[in-house]
Amino acid sequence: MKPSRSEVNGLVAAGFLLLFFSKPALAQFVSSEEIVRALTTPPPTSFADKLRLTRSLTLTNPGFVLASAQSKPSIDLHEIYFEFNSAAITAEAEPQLRALGVALSDSRLRGSIISIGGHTDAVGSDAFNQNLSERRAATIKWYLADKFGFSPADLHAVGYGKRQPKNKADVFAPENRRVEIVNEAPQGQSQR
Repeated sequence: MKPSRSEVNGLVAAGFLLLFFSKPALAQFVSSEEIVRALTTPPPTSFADKLRLTRSLTLTNPGFVLASAQSKPSIDLHEIYFEFNSAAITAEAEPQLRALGVALSDSRLRGSIISIGGHTDAVGSDAFNQNLSERRAATIKWYLADKFGFSPADLHAVGYGKRQPKNKADVFAPENRRVEIVNEAPQGQSQR
């Protein structure tokens, strides 16, 4: 039995919708090469940053910040999933964690000190989110040390809770739940 024209059109439309709507999920996976490039390329400096860097000390709302503190190479990874209200890594996180491990093993990052920052959305109390983000960052640190043989001394786990949302307009947005990888001491600046 041959499908009718409307059935074929329906299948084509369904395939298009599936492809169209599944693409953002695929686009969030970050390859090991993209991670290496992000962690070895200095972030661009804006005009405001350049002005701020000409002063020795700047007043900000929560306190004093050294104006000479330059931003460091970093990347946000959204494909590292945890069980709900837990620091347990899910099976869906494995591909992204393997890509991260491969990237951090790259010779271009040898001698770097890597900071693993855990971030949450604004659901829940400050204390709960702070603790959860610290445990999640520590889980990633020990995963990388165990699976890829990194020295725990070269991996710093930091929890930020809900204090640094990526989407400030919607602090409950899913993009705020992320792991941020920062190259604290790029190869040229490393003490080793």
